[in-house]
Amino acid sequence: MSQKPIIRTIHHLSCSGGSVVSKCIGAMPNTQIVSEIHPLRLRYDFIPFDPLQTFLTQTKLKNDINLIKKIFLRRLLSVHDLAQQLNLNVVLRDHTHTDYLRPNSTDKLRNRSSLLSIIKDHFQIKSVLTVRDPIDSYTSALEGKMLTFDMSFEDYCERFLMMYDTYEQAGAEIFRYEDFCRTPDKTLREICAALDLSYSDQYADKFHDVRMTGDSGRARRIKKIRPLKRRKMTDAFLDEVAASNAYKKIRQLLDY
Repeated sequence: MSQKPIIRTIHHLSCSGGSVVSKCIGAMPNTQIVSEIHPLRLRYDFIPFDPLQTFLTQTKLKNDINLIKKIFLRRLLSVHDLAQQLNLNVVLRDHTHTDYLRPNSTDKLRNRSSLLSIIKDHFQIKSVLTVRDPIDSYTSALEGKMLTFDMSFEDYCERFLMMYDTYEQAGAEIFRYEDFCRTPDKTLREICAALDLSYSDQYADKFHDVRMTGDSGRARRIKKIRPLKRRKMTDAFLDEVAASNAYKKIRQLLDY
């Protein structure tokens, strides 16, 4: 039996520093980030190169989940084969936001690990999850209008915990954005080891030039990795934080 091909994935919520981490990974030798991937997020948009996606979104076939999964897998295998020809290691940047922050109720969350669930039988998977203190990622998401409905801090933290549990159970190695900002070389070396990628400290001179969709946070303008200043918080929000049981669990899990 032939061995399954390796695929690498990185997961994070929007506004949690995942963009700059992904750009640094994309600056490693022979590595290509394929950004904002989601196997069940078909979009009708201006996509001149892709008649198949346009066709699917305009017909009832868009509701055939099994067909959509098969097409996604075929395309992913094509990406893998092309990357092999170019001697590149592909890292899929999962659009984790779709699974955990788009549904307007936690009861409506999709299969908790849609990308990994779909590809696990066809690939050897090496995954990392990066997280940021929810105080900072939540306030950043609010400021950037990334949340499409009124979501409380407690609701946000409950979704965070669901994501954390999913990827921990899937065997992903988990890294804190704050550690990355304080000791980027050390943390990136560990991330590269988890993804079985070659590490080079030359990433520091290259990461800001890595092209990637979804590069919309404050970090897109920086050329040197450093901790970002915390946004101002209202007394009402601080009261919400103090009352959040889910956040208390996150602090215990991640030493925040």
